[in-house]
Amino acid sequence: MRLQGSVNNNQPSLSELSAVDQRIDSLQIVRGNPLLQPYTSYQVNLSGEARKGIFTANLWSSYEYRPKAIMDEKFVEGNRIINTFDNQKSWQRLSVETTLKVKPLKDLLQVSATGGVNHYLSDGNTYNHEYTNWFYRGDLSFVYKKVMLAFQIQSNWNWFWGENVYGGENYHLLQAKYNMKNCSIGLGVFNPFSDNYKVVNENWSQHATIKKANYINESSRLVMVQFSWNLSFGRKYASAQKKLQNSDSDSGIVTNSK
Repeated sequence: MRLQGSVNNNQPSLSELSAVDQRIDSLQIVRGNPLLQPYTSYQVNLSGEARKGIFTANLWSSYEYRPKAIMDEKFVEGNRIINTFDNQKSWQRLSVETTLKVKPLKDLLQVSATGGVNHYLSDGNTYNHEYTNWFYRGDLSFVYKKVMLAFQIQSNWNWFWGENVYGGENYHLLQAKYNMKNCSIGLGVFNPFSDNYKVVNENWSQHATIKKANYINESSRLVMVQFSWNLSFGRKYASAQKKLQNSDSDSGIVTNSK
């Protein structure tokens, strides 16, 4: 078992502080808030693993609390809907997932299944939302000498922040791979058994509720070819990472979309 905790300071971005109006359409405007204040976030992770013969069980859980988090909000000003940001009351997330792995043929065959849930509490100055997302993943792999066969499947792992649902991907993948000394070649099929790929994004604001769903039916039975070749020659150098990243990549412009 392992218990970890972290405390982080979060600063508002330059774009969130900019009070410049940007028009989305004839009814909506994006506007930053120069009165935003930094806030502190707290996170605790608990994980563990147990093994018995060919079985392995993993448990992972996380709780995150962000008081005064900078999140979005909407309000009506005249005949316009203003999309802006503010230090809201709080944001909380509780995530729990468990994984069961089985190796029936030692290191040749491995099967794993994961199930879990994300629960979000978003408490704003003018709203209060609760959202729960159940998800699953599955993996099957067979490795014999230089040949690998694998199958992966997962449902939507969604994120909730402010008044927004950010949808994850649901897909399954079947692939085969042959490894040689310095190169490998593989063949895969994306969504070979169904065409239900869908990513959903929502905004739950009382002033401008939005729901978008992206479908890509062409992803069904999409064939992929993979080739990799590892080139390594000449002198080798050890690289060091800079401790101070004194660069500014924030344009100061809020990315806006409906």
